[in-house]
Amino acid sequence: MPAAKKGPKKPAKRPVPRRKGGNTHVIDYEPDSPVIREHEAEERRRRGFRTAMWLIAAMIVFGLGWVTWHEALEKNPQFLLKGVVVNTQGTLTRQQIVAATGLTEDTNVLTMNLRDVRDRIERLPQVKSAVIHRDYHGRLTLDVEQRIPVAWIECPRLKLMEPLSGKGCLMDAEGCPIPCDVMTREYLSMPRIKFPGLAEATHGVPVKEFQVHAALRLMEELQKRAGDNKAVLDQIEIPNTWSLVAHYGGDAEITFCVDDLEPQLARFDRFMQEARQRQWHVATLNLLSRVNIPATFHDQPDIAGLTLAGTSPTPAPTH
Repeated sequence: MPAAKKGPKKPAKRPVPRRKGGNTHVIDYEPDSPVIREHEAEERRRRGFRTAMWLIAAMIVFGLGWVTWHEALEKNPQFLLKGVVVNTQGTLTRQQIVAATGLTEDTNVLTMNLRDVRDRIERLPQVKSAVIHRDYHGRLTLDVEQRIPVAWIECPRLKLMEPLSGKGCLMDAEGCPIPCDVMTREYLSMPRIKFPGLAEATHGVPVKEFQVHAALRLMEELQKRAGDNKAVLDQIEIPNTWSLVAHYGGDAEITFCVDDLEPQLARFDRFMQEARQRQWHVATLNLLSRVNIPATFHDQPDIAGLTLAGTSPTPAPTH
């Protein structure tokens, strides 16, 4: 069966050969003419006018906002500082803390920088931390935590002398030196830490020497054990880098090592329990030794029934 005839095929386009030496026609998409230049200038004038109007409107809005803020808030007497409430306990007075803030009565409580005020208060060496609150009636509340002194620090080389010399320096439990501006009975009764080798002491900055921190911890533990004992801890001396000597009113001297205080305190507790039961008048006790602890007494101690080093108990007689 003969194949069906297909429709006529379109003849393929032949490439038109370029003539040698022919000129190529270039279309100018940006024609230039006086009319076009006039239209472009007009369009630029319109854009410039719109931009200028937007700038003027923005300046007007900004100016109105600034005037509103300045008149309604900054100059509003409702938000001017009217009073400062200080909640604190310590040697610093309310007047000293308020003076450290640098605030005046024309200060606006809404615009003041609370962080700067807090930093100025915390620069005082007696201050540990400060929290500031403000309200919308011109009142500022300062919650100031002052450093609580627990001992005196003495170092003649750094001109830190005894309390009554007028050059005494207090110290808190974190090892921060605190200037003594007011002398009280409570401060005079605090023990002293005597450390001739102290390298540096900056008010409000914890000292770096670990011996001082060990002495503070030992002082705290010994004060817990005082109880009804008549002997009062007078000072802790740091004669070298490895030992601490606790002085009880010039009556007894107990030597500790700066490291491993727990086992030493356990040996101290056992010895002092025996001393209280036998009414020993202890002069010195050296806890640097772990066995056969050396001890001396002001008078003849009662050692009846004790097993002494190098001896054995006397056997009971037989019948």
